[in-house]
Amino acid sequence: MSEASDMSDVSDGDGSIGPGKVVDPVTYPSGMRGDLARLFSSKGTIEGRPSLGRAVERAVTRPGPLAIVLYRVSHRLWIGGLQTPAEVLWRLNLFLTGADIHPGAEIGGGLRLTHTSGIVIGAGAKVGSNVTILHGVTLGGSARGWFDGVFADGYPEIGDGTEIMAGAAVLGPITVGRGCFVGANAVLARDLPDGEAYTPGREVSDLRRRVRDLERRIAELEAAPQPVPPHEPGTDPTSGPAG
Repeated sequence: MSEASDMSDVSDGDGSIGPGKVVDPVTYPSGMRGDLARLFSSKGTIEGRPSLGRAVERAVTRPGPLAIVLYRVSHRLWIGGLQTPAEVLWRLNLFLTGADIHPGAEIGGGLRLTHTSGIVIGAGAKVGSNVTILHGVTLGGSARGWFDGVFADGYPEIGDGTEIMAGAAVLGPITVGRGCFVGANAVLARDLPDGEAYTPGREVSDLRRRVRDLERRIAELEAAPQPVPPHEPGTDPTSGPAG
């Protein structure tokens, strides 16, 4: 149930990503209606739109659909004030699928969880429609308050149509725009504009580029002819220093 990501139009080939692209991601109805709509869409599976039998097979044999259903039910109980039953389902979801999704999290329709092991979504996280989340992803607080006593920590907000790859951590009260791509094992703690991709190699690539630019400027300064300092009036510029 994975959907291929084509970021070739924004990658420069060395792990860095260029400016954000214009995006208009598909959105789905809220809740389980949206999840089913995405499953039966033209990109519902790798093979395309599944038959009813194929869709049932995927729902029964894969942990992703089960994790989504258990979250949807627990969230419904949570917002209805039935917190204890919601938390029981939350624990059951973790036991059965490995997905730790707090029932207080707000997740739009069309959610896709291709693999569920190690997923952690905190209580205050807000996830838009048509979002793909892979295994090992964390959406939670940043714990920055431990270092900065005045920092008000919080949870991320994920825009529609965003894809978050395996092992990524999206932390703190940040906003990830619509149609974004967060690469595997990335640690994102800043806002991301619509249509932008963030990968672990991006910051290293930017640093390398800045170092290259600095080295080039230093070499140009060293190669430039040095100006002769002006002499004071009444002195002989050809004579050496006084003995």
